Amino acid sequence: MTSGPSGREVVGLLVLTSAARLSRRRPQRFWPVMTLGLTLAGLSAAPRARTASWRWSWRWAAAALGLGAGLHMGVRAGAGLAGRIPRAASALGRLQGAVRSAPTPTRVVLSVPAVIGEELFWRSGGWIAETGPVWGSALGYAAAQLPTQNPLLVVGAIPLGLVTTWMRRRSGSLLPVVICHLAFSEMTLAWPGLPLPSGSPGATEP
Repeated sequence: MTSGPSGREVVGLLVLTSAARLSRRRPQRFWPVMTLGLTLAGLSAAPRARTASWRWSWRWAAAALGLGAGLHMGVRAGAGLAGRIPRAASALGRLQGAVRSAPTPTRVVLSVPAVIGEELFWRSGGWIAETGPVWGSALGYAAAQLPTQNPLLVVGAIPLGLVTTWMRRRSGSLLPVVICHLAFSEMTLAWPGLPLPSGSPGATEP
């Protein structure tokens, strides 16, 4: 266990929080800002990632895909409930507006470097990944979403942080973590996505 964050980790965290804030202030630039910010944060963790394990296992790959899909379904159900609460529906509408500012093929492509960069930063080792219990790391991951000022992003990051942190420590490999997060992000941000708030253009009532 390291005694504190390295300079690279501090820089990476500043990049992440700055990108989160910029994406809130300019939602139409959500995809380029998010992708560039997460990729740069991942590059700050590249020295750690080179020494981390990337070993492959069918068992962990299948578990990662299943957990990623399960996380998406849980978040989708939560978004459906949130869409019935006026304040939460407003937050969901802002999030959906930012996400849908790019066509689906663009979202599919840009999700890949964004997810890899994010997981390299958070789960490749060092102070952020190794300090404290799994829930502590997950709360830190969720706290990094605070600059977005979107409560749904903060709350939604907690289950993803719990699952990916647990998987990283249990498997000892970064590969299943990236697979899990990629499955979740492609389903949540690209297709099928999250439900639109009730009353929004394009929303379908159950």
